[in-house]
This record gives sequence, structure tokens and C-alpha cells, in this order.
Amino acid sequence: MSSTTSSVRSANRTRSLCHHLHQPLLISGSSPSSSGSPPVGGSMDEGSSASTSSSATARALDMFNRRGSVLAVVIAGNTAADVLPPGAGVPSTSAVSSTSGVISADQPSSTNSDNDMELFNEWKPPYPRLTAYQDCLSVAAGWGLGAHPNGLDDKPTGASQAQSPSEDDSGDGKCNELLASCPAFRNELGWEPTRRLALSRHTFDMAHTDAHECETWMREHSASEAGILEDVSNVYLGGRLCAARQPKTVIEPQDIGSYYYRHCFISKNHIEYLGMDDILGPISVSMVREIVDRKESYSIYRMIIRISDQKTIRVAIPEEALSTPEGTDRATRPLMRELLEIVCPKISFGTLRPSIQSPRVEELIMKIDEQPIYTRYKVGIMLCKNGQSTEEQMYNNEESTPSFDEFLDFLGQKVTLKGFEQYKGGLDTRGDTTGTHSIYSEYQAHEIMFHVSTLLPFTPSNRQQLSRKRHIGNDMVTIVFQEPGALPFSPITVRSHFQHVFIIVRVHNECSENVTYSVAVSRSKDVPPFGPPVPKGACFSKCAEFHDWLLTKIINAENAVHRSKKFATMAARTRREALRDLVENYVGPHQNEGASKIASRFLGGSVKRKERHNPKPTNHVLRGALTWLVDVHDYSTNQRVSCVLGVAQDWIVLLERPSGTVLFSTPTHSIIGWANSDTGLKLYYDHGDQLLLRCYSETCTDSELNELIRRLENVTKGDEAKEVVLRRLKTTDNWGFHVQDEGVVTDVDMYQLAWKAGIRQGSRIVEMDSMPISTLSFDKICDQLAVSECVRLLMISPSSDGSPRRGCEDPNCPAVKGIEQMLTPDAFAKQPITSNNRPNVLSSASVHDNMCTLLNPPKCLNRAQSDEQLRSPLMDELNRKAPLSARESTNERESSELVRIQTHLERTVQEKRALEMLAQQLRKQLIQERQAHDNTKREMERLKKLHEKK
Repeated sequence: MSSTTSSVRSANRTRSLCHHLHQPLLISGSSPSSSGSPPVGGSMDEGSSASTSSSATARALDMFNRRGSVLAVVIAGNTAADVLPPGAGVPSTSAVSSTSGVISADQPSSTNSDNDMELFNEWKPPYPRLTAYQDCLSVAAGWGLGAHPNGLDDKPTGASQAQSPSEDDSGDGKCNELLASCPAFRNELGWEPTRRLALSRHTFDMAHTDAHECETWMREHSASEAGILEDVSNVYLGGRLCAARQPKTVIEPQDIGSYYYRHCFISKNHIEYLGMDDILGPISVSMVREIVDRKESYSIYRMIIRISDQKTIRVAIPEEALSTPEGTDRATRPLMRELLEIVCPKISFGTLRPSIQSPRVEELIMKIDEQPIYTRYKVGIMLCKNGQSTEEQMYNNEESTPSFDEFLDFLGQKVTLKGFEQYKGGLDTRGDTTGTHSIYSEYQAHEIMFHVSTLLPFTPSNRQQLSRKRHIGNDMVTIVFQEPGALPFSPITVRSHFQHVFIIVRVHNECSENVTYSVAVSRSKDVPPFGPPVPKGACFSKCAEFHDWLLTKIINAENAVHRSKKFATMAARTRREALRDLVENYVGPHQNEGASKIASRFLGGSVKRKERHNPKPTNHVLRGALTWLVDVHDYSTNQRVSCVLGVAQDWIVLLERPSGTVLFSTPTHSIIGWANSDTGLKLYYDHGDQLLLRCYSETCTDSELNELIRRLENVTKGDEAKEVVLRRLKTTDNWGFHVQDEGVVTDVDMYQLAWKAGIRQGSRIVEMDSMPISTLSFDKICDQLAVSECVRLLMISPSSDGSPRRGCEDPNCPAVKGIEQMLTPDAFAKQPITSNNRPNVLSSASVHDNMCTLLNPPKCLNRAQSDEQLRSPLMDELNRKAPLSARESTNERESSELVRIQTHLERTVQEKRALEMLAQQLRKQLIQERQAHDNTKREMERLKKLHEKK
């Protein structure tokens, strides 16, 4: 490493990454890039100079044609940096040469291709701390993340891809008795690991895996359900428990931010701009001013930017960041121009014009925005009997079996198709041409119509059973129900371009009280992984938990198929044509005509942008997500991952580059603190889990990291951790404090060693001798304290009221001991919580005494109390009763009792769900009986009238 790098690193303790994103960099001794550009600041021969000048001229002429600016024409210059402005993608030579050593030493470690990096550089937001994104997809779109559709190819997709001669993917090689390995498909059998970025008990002992093997890994449920970052509906939907206690069977969100226009723009005085860009295609921009606080005269501008077939950008910009003084009247066009330069300067404002004033415009825009929202699904179900495995064999099973009927009754409601008024799924509800009955289910506002092979018409003379295949073969998700003795299924036996996901369910002990089901999943390699994950060695019983898990898996599977390349490209093409139609038919006349229009194009382009001052920083806390470019240490793979960090008022998320996948998500109330170390910024959340990241910096200063820390101080209740070093003369001396198993200090002896070092009751230990507390059990903590003469602690101070900072509001959370049993919100609400959340480590071990202590908590000790009160004989005797070494048996008994009680609660909850499902089925049967009764009554009346006429 160069001396320059060493000096910069020693001067900046924060070790923020210094990285310019605007050009490829050459380390000394390396060869030039493939593009043939010479090293910045080096000598160039005449040929290279001429080629650079000509390329710069071409780019300038292209800018002139697009923006209409006379300043973009090349008059004289040898390099692109002499011609183009600093924001055009080529930094000045002096800036690069002064910091090149630091940049070359801290290049990002992500495996991004050159094309991905080039695209990323083009879409990097210029002011990420003034642009508050509303949802995760907007963050990905604003930073140029995610797959960009580039047209459909002629290659087969779905199950037919496995039979394609051009397919060179042999599959993942995973198989079991339910599922065989298949080319171009990825199997989920139940032992897939979960990718966790943070250091915790889950990742501490995990064997590190290469990054390329993460294709079949599952995301954490908290990351997979991340979507909205700024909840504009003002409805609290989250919980205050840790991630381990949150429900894991969750429907992964679609683009729920699509309702942003409906909630924040409709019925308000907003502005629409439309235009056709030569490169970007049709563009639509919506803008509305919203008053956040009338007392402080604080307002924001909400914007929605729709760019052709790209994702939508939904942002909020503070009004005080604009160049025009607050409270003054702003013209629409200059205001819109300035907002676009803050959010997305890639758009040429000269191509935009106001839309006509018509309710049809709002209707079409709302339809375009809410296009990706799906609430209705059609799913195929095929019966696979003993000795069967192929598609043709399953289609030719004419009759059902008792075990199959039992599964269908469990899965949904059997409905009569004729006269059915709910979601039909393409089935005939008038003439019974697609059968007389089908299976229908409703789950969390989603409707599912199942295409059951044995309920669809059977044609004896047609071996292919096209009347069945035309429905099931066009479904994206298919359930294969296997009876005992069925052969392993492989998607290669299926011919379909639409069937992308197969969920295999095998029955055991059918038609008995002990019936169970095994599950495996096979998805096309183009379909991203989806949850909920198949548990390891799972064998589900016929209960409400399995019912919810299976329906959630079905819904998430189809939503994942919509995110695959084929269907994403089709949706992007539909969106592009809808925007094109909107721009061509509903754009208003240009405000300037003749000479004034030409002057506006030439003088309103880059001249005005150069004269405009930089946006002013805001002092208000924006609710949306502000973003940083960071490097995160992935403890699952033991590698650095380049990500975009989004910090909103309620959520913190990490999006991987360049895929845009959410790898990490946690609510801001779970953050307990952070530490600025030599290795990077450590974020502590939940029960002390540690997230390690480093910020990129284009200025080689700590400004990026300091802004991030200020943002954390504004949106979280955490505090910066401080280092405390304790030394004692011999191991028999008392440290002077007691600690809980998650690192919470429960008691401190006044004027003793710990007290003098600054440790107080309610402090939280997050590291002990560089070992995170989240990776240590209570026994290891006690052993470490017992044998050490010198211990280095990283402490987080208590809250202002003296209580410990907690990421989980349950002071007795079983997740601390590695037990991830979910406690229902009702049970948690009934659980008494003391003001200082002190655990019962100083009392007797009986459950009765524990409950008495919880119901009658001791008074919180005030730090200003006298020494006599704190050192009373009663406190001395209590301390003698429970030394540090005597807590193990107490905690074990408490843990076993807690597990027993929670097991009983979970069993009660399951029984309650089963009764609720039974009641729901009975209600549906009653409705069917009433409908049948009404139909019979009408039929009798018709026959009566017919008889009277005769």
C-alpha cells in the first residue's frame, strides 16, 4: 500500500472508502482497460489524443441534439474532461491524481461486470441525502439497480427450457425421493441455508460458502418482506419484537409503492409533465407540494418519475433545499427543472411538457402505476399415482383418489362453477365446458382458483388431454400431488413455456389421523428464490399452519415468476406502450412558440444549470430513505458485498449491487447503538447482532460517514458505543457488576471497579474482548469474566430514563438462547413488563417468585440516591445470595419453564386456528346451502308458473 494511502488512513479513523464512481481507474503497473483509454494524468500520443477528442466531440454533439445547448459543442480541447462538465462522467485530472492511491487501495469487492458498473454510474443520484425514497424499488431504480429488460429472445422458457438443445445448464444436482435434478431448474429440498449479513449466533459457527453457491440460498424473512420505507397511510403494521419472533410465513410484497400516486396525488393539486426522450423513451413526471408542518412552515415536494420500461422512482425533496427562498411563488417549469436535476439529471427537461387537464390522465397514470399488483392467481394441480412421474401419465388419471380428495378439501373450497361469481381463473361458469366443480381459496385478500386435473374434462381418445393441458399448461405455478410409491418428479417431462414453478407434495399415512405431507419445490433458474423456506426434514401435519404455509408459498411463487426475465420484459413492454400512448395523446401545447421557444432551448439548458447553486442541506428529518453507497461484510460467505444502504425514519435496508435484491432489513427501533472502529462502522440491533459496513467517499473525507451517523441519531434510539477497560489484581476480586445473558448490566456496586470505570445499571455490553456478545452464551460470558484479570468491554449507555436500550421489547425473549418460537401479539400484550426490564437473577428460582417479582417490580434506583441507600444491608445480602457463578441453574430452570409455557401457548394458538378454519368452512357451507335452497325455490316457482300456463 502506498504512503499516501497510509497517511490518509491514519488521519481518518473512520476508514471510509474513497471511491470515484465516474471512471475506470488504473493501478500503477496495471494495463489499460479494454476500452483503450489511457491512464488519467499520463502522457498520450497524437493518435490517442485525436481519438479522445473525436469521441468527446461526438458526445458533445449528442448532448447538443438532446439538450439544445450551445455550450456542449467542442470548440477546442484534448480530453473529454476539458469539454464535458464535471457531472458528465469524467472527473478532472487533478482530482484523480491527488487521491489515486487511496482509490486503488479500496476498490469494491463485488463481482460487478463493466456493463453493470457503467449503467450504475449513469444512474447514480447526485444528491442522495436530499432525495428521500418511498420504497425499496424506488431506491433500486434511483441507483440503477436491478435487471433492465432488453427484449425477448427466442429461447424456450419454463419447463420447456429443460429440453432445449441450446441449454447448457445441467441443474444444481439436488434430488430426493420427491424431486429429481433437472437442467435449467433449481430445487429446494429443505436444507438450503439462509443468507444472513449480520454476525450473530446463526453465522458465528457457519461454514463459509463461496458467493456463487448462494444461488439457492434463502433470504431472511425480514429482508424478503421489505417493501415500503415511508408509510404514507399512517397505519402501524410492524411489531416491537426482534426478527426471530416475527412471523416467518409472510407474503413477499409486490410493488406496493404503486399506490403512492393514489394516496398522495389524487384529490390534491398536482402537476403532470409528459415527454418523449430520444434515448430514454416516453417519460411521465408527477409532482405535488405537501405541507408537513404548518407551524414551522416545513413543506416537501413529492415526485413520481416514470421512465419508459424502467422502474418507477418515488421520492420526496424538502422545499428548503431548493435555490428559491421559501414562501415565494415559484413558476412551474423552473421548479420542475430544479427538482429533476436533484433527483434524476439524466432526464432532459426540454423534452417535457405539461399534460392536458383531464380526469382521463389521472386514470391512465393510476392504471400504469398499479399494473404490477396481482391479487388473483390460477394454479394447476396434478395427481401423480403410484409408479407415475411424467406429465402424460398424470393428465390421464381420469378419476380422483381418497387421499387426493382429502388434500383438495384441506387446500380450499369445492365450488360449483355454474353461476360462480368470484374469480374464475379462465374456467367456464356458464356452460360447464371446463367441468362442473373446482377448488377455490381466499387467503389474506388474495383469490386462488385451482385447475385440478381430475376435475377438468377427460377425453379418452386424446392421449395428450389437451382440454386439461390448455389450463394447467398455461399456469405459472403447478402443484404435483404424489401418492406413496410415486417416482421422483422432474420438470423435464413437462412441455410448457409458462410452467416455471413446481411444488411437489407427497402424502404419508393418507386418510388417517396421522396424515402428514412432505414438500419440495423446483423453480426455473430465471425465477428468483422465494419464501417461506422449506424447513429441514419438514413433515407437515394437516393443520392450519401447513395450510397458511402452502398458500403463502403458492402466492410468493407466482409473484417471483413475474419478476423473472421473460415476464418482466413483457410487463415492461406493456408499460412502455401505455406511457407512449399517454405521451402522444395527452400532452399539452408547449408554453413557448417561435423565437422564444428556441431561446428557451438554448439558454435554458446547461447555462442555467451552471449558474444554479448546489441544493442546500435540510435540518428536518425526512421520513423516506436517504441512501449511502457502502461495503458490507457478509458473514455468511465471509466476503465484502457492495450495497446501497437506505435509512428511513422507520426502516433500514441494504440492497445488493447490481441486482437490487434486499439482503437486509430491520426497523429503526431495533437499533441499540453503533461503534466506529478501524474495520468500519458496526451497527448493533435486536439482541446485539452486529452489522459491519464501510461508506464510500468521493472526497476522501469522513463527510459520508458523519452524515450517516447523524441520520442514525435522528431516526433511532441508539447511542454510540464506548470502550471500557477493567483491570483487577487477582481473579478472586469482584468486578462490581452483574450482567444478564444478552449483555444487559443489571446491578452495579457503587464506588467499586465497574462504577469508577463508568458502567451503570442499564448499560449494555455489545463486545467483550473483541468478541460480540451475540455470539456468546451466558456460560461463556460468566467463564470469560471469571478467569480474566483484564477485560475490554464495548458498552452502550442506558436510555435517559435509566432503562437498557433494547431492540426487542421482550426482556425475556427466548431468541437470546437460540429459541426462535414466535410469541403471538395477544400473549405478548398480556405479558407484564417492568419499567427497567430487570431480569430476576437475584431471587429464588421458583416460577411463583418470578411471577411475583414481575407483577410487583422493585423501584428503579435513581443515580442521585445516596450511598447509604445503595449500600444497604438488604442489597448486600441479596448480592451474597446470588453470586455470578450461581446463576446458571436459575437460568436453566427459568428457560425450561418458559419453553414449556410457550409450547402450551403455541398449541393453544394452533387449536384456535383450526377451530377458526372449521368455523369458516361451516360458514361457507351454510352459504352454499342457502344458495342451493334459493336455486331450488326459484326452480319450483318456475315449474309452478309453467304448470299454470299449461
